Amino acid sequence: MMLSHFLRKFRPPAADDTTPVRVGPLVWHLTPAGRDLFGDTGPSLDEFPSEVVKLNLQRTVSRVLLPTGAVYLKRCRANTPRAWGRELLRPPKARLEFENAVRLRELGVPCTEPLAWAEADSLWPGDSVIVTREYPNAATLDDYLRRPLTPRKRREVAEELGRLFARMHAAGVSHPDPHPGNFLYDGERFALLDVHAVRFGPPLSWPQARDNLALVNRWFQMRANRTDRRRFWHAYTATMSDTDTMARELEAATEASNLRFWAGRTGRYLGDNSGFRRVRAGAVRGHAVRGLPDELLTAWLADPDAVFAEPGVKLLKDSRSSTVAVLAGGIVYKRFRLKSPFDAAKNLFRRSPALRSWVNGHNLLDRHLPTARPLFVAHRYRLGVPCEGYIAFEAVPAAVELPAAVRTANRLKLWELTRQLGKLVRLMHDRHVSHRDLKAPNILIDGQTGAPVLIDLVGITTGRRVSDAERVRNLTRLNASFAQSPQVSCSDRWRFLRAYLGPLVERNVLKSWWKRVAAATAAKVRKNLQSGRPLG
Repeated sequence: MMLSHFLRKFRPPAADDTTPVRVGPLVWHLTPAGRDLFGDTGPSLDEFPSEVVKLNLQRTVSRVLLPTGAVYLKRCRANTPRAWGRELLRPPKARLEFENAVRLRELGVPCTEPLAWAEADSLWPGDSVIVTREYPNAATLDDYLRRPLTPRKRREVAEELGRLFARMHAAGVSHPDPHPGNFLYDGERFALLDVHAVRFGPPLSWPQARDNLALVNRWFQMRANRTDRRRFWHAYTATMSDTDTMARELEAATEASNLRFWAGRTGRYLGDNSGFRRVRAGAVRGHAVRGLPDELLTAWLADPDAVFAEPGVKLLKDSRSSTVAVLAGGIVYKRFRLKSPFDAAKNLFRRSPALRSWVNGHNLLDRHLPTARPLFVAHRYRLGVPCEGYIAFEAVPAAVELPAAVRTANRLKLWELTRQLGKLVRLMHDRHVSHRDLKAPNILIDGQTGAPVLIDLVGITTGRRVSDAERVRNLTRLNASFAQSPQVSCSDRWRFLRAYLGPLVERNVLKSWWKRVAAATAAKVRKNLQSGRPLG
């Protein structure tokens, strides 16, 4: 891909009907439609009302309102060593996007209409700019899907998106970043966005198409139901055969792609980027999410123990190993104490409990598994060794621990709760997450939505397939929490297991799992009775 861009750098710009016009330090290239709109003197957009709709380190996108309609101006900056070096070897992003958009429209693949692009009149990399016409009454697909949609409209969206991908792949077009934010939808038609890296070639083979579809399926697998995804698939494969085998291959490719994506995200939680930052004050060092109020962060870093003595703080737990409190503003704050001098030494060779909770919390959120969002994590350092750990979470609204929710639930609510729990644990395992301390108090019920939420994430492992034996251990831990509960009947346990295994599970498979979990639960109950440890 880089080689093809390198060759394009030394070719004259595509679209021979563009007209170069110098405006200040920029040389503009206008299409005929661009000349009709801006005239022979080129774009002069500063005099018109505009608003910034997207801003980050490398680009700014503005909507400019002209008398004849709105246009979008995207300014791409070569302001990092990587971006600067990249543009020594390839054309500027604005030119790539412009030429790709022209070619896409020639191929009949819908995208926004390019009007003009510009670059600095210099041999060295610099800013480049592209102007496109607004796609009327359209929103990005992720924004559109947040609207309340009827089942019929959801079906139309899924089928139209499937036909779009079929048309793209038949034309030899693949979009390397096909998340819904890069598709516009006006209620009837789609158009591609951010097309500077779009690839062209012969019609895609199935392995190429599968890998491209896995990228978009990765997003929808977390957010759409099976019915909508099946509608997309039927629209995409309307003229194909052996689609069942292809569907299984696509799901396997999507799972592998998700695992690579999640593994790559872990480094972000511990770095400086758009979502997270490293923080430090004296002997206290840690990490925080972007957007956390500076005054709050400053106070926590100055003395992380002082939080527990502040007025209005409600202590939930204060033991030899940890202290948990609820702060004003809906924040749960936890301190991990050192139970022995060896604990500090261990923190040099593996992530501390606080840091594991931080990483695991964001790992679960990336997997769309419900948990309290971690806001801040830090340690006191002594002689370069991380000692006491501190972590803050967003509080779950009106949270109730699972045992209390079960005690107060009527039969209908209990049936719904067992169904939700079964599906949640199955999703957790399917997304390569295991919780070795999956006891009932480590699950909260959101008081607003009634949905279960996972907490106490120190014992979570991620990133590897959860074996059947490990699944049984997780299920046993949760089942044993209710071994002595009069509210939870055998029917409730059966209903939970059926929800966990799925509605299409064969009865003999269901009975086999039931026997394994029941035997493991009985063994755990006996073990805890002998040791005197509580089950819950």
